[in-house]
Amino acid sequence: MRQLNSLATFIQVAKDESVTKAAARLHLTQQAVSQQIKKLEEELGVKLFNRAHRKIYLTPEGEQLLKHASGYLAALESEMLNLKNDSQALTGHISISCTLELATLVLAPVIEQFKQQQPQVTLQIDLQSDATSVDNVKQGKTDIGIVVFSSGEKLIDISPLRKEAFITVASAQYLKHHGPIEKFEQILMRDIIDYQMDCPSMRTWLAKNNKALVKKLELKTAAIAANDDRLIKDFVMQGLGVANLPRLLVANELKEKQLIEILPNAKSISAGIDIITMKDRILPAQVAAFLKVLKSPLSN
Repeated sequence: MRQLNSLATFIQVAKDESVTKAAARLHLTQQAVSQQIKKLEEELGVKLFNRAHRKIYLTPEGEQLLKHASGYLAALESEMLNLKNDSQALTGHISISCTLELATLVLAPVIEQFKQQQPQVTLQIDLQSDATSVDNVKQGKTDIGIVVFSSGEKLIDISPLRKEAFITVASAQYLKHHGPIEKFEQILMRDIIDYQMDCPSMRTWLAKNNKALVKKLELKTAAIAANDDRLIKDFVMQGLGVANLPRLLVANELKEKQLIEILPNAKSISAGIDIITMKDRILPAQVAAFLKVLKSPLSN
């Protein structure tokens, strides 16, 4: 266990690039931190840090140790928390950041299941854009983010949750008034509702089904643009145009024939939904327990 404490101290010093800052975070004296690093260097027989101009820098050996130790220690702590969680009720708080759509589609059923298991844990849902959710996780303002397409972020851990299929729909009212859509070319003559004025979602759908039409679509702007799928759905339901929407979001309306899928044999597009947490962070017990429920096949 002493070696584990030394590894944890080493990781914190490496992250902060400062013995002083690491000591404050770990609630230790600077002398205690320095001694742990020195003993670890002696046990390994290598120098882990270089010191210059009142700053410390990882040596190549230190960088190698950090790469392996961070994942190992996080996995070990997580497993220890799981063992502890299995034998006792949890308390504490969990903060989650996501869009309104993802809160409704993904979180609502999971929270119900989790609260049945852990009624003492409190949760705060912060409705934000994907970009803000990523920033909140990186800055430690929120425990968990649920976002669409988070690849390329270096300071967060990304766990793919599921893929959401998007289909093209219009209201029965709109099709009755404007006529059926039986060819991809007819989309260009209709009112497109998208999340930006240059119709990125419709462009992606056409590129997958009829690339020749993508150039023509560049000459068209959306009749209405909104950055929330639920709002776009409302506009479509009002008979204002055609849009790509998550199949799950419009399942009931399709069943009731209020909405009609356009060209149902076309190739659908999909968006990946990801769970994000701060990279190499040792998660509190209640957060780890919530993630376990969120990632459960029964929840998806």
